[in-house]
Amino acid sequence: MGEYLVLVRDFTDADCINRRMQVREKHLDNARALMRKGHVINIGGALGDGDGKLVASALVCIADSEEQIKEVLESDIYVKNNVWDLSTLRISKL
Repeated sequence: MGEYLVLVRDFTDADCINRRMQVREKHLDNARALMRKGHVINIGGALGDGDGKLVASALVCIADSEEQIKEVLESDIYVKNNVWDLSTLRISKL
């Protein structure tokens, strides 16, 4: 297992923040469940643009591989509801 820093930007359309907020509690509940199990997501949070607009997320993940992280993210409600733009995904081993 290794630690990874994960950055993923939100889609840039004006409605993205509304989609984020609609599913935020479910996303957080799922993330907390993964953290309690020690499975992949260790800590994470939203990133702002300096004007208070949420534009991305940063996560520290513990995983066997980058592929394992991608699998978890692909099943996240932020991906399924077009909040996270996986084409911007960056994973760096710590």
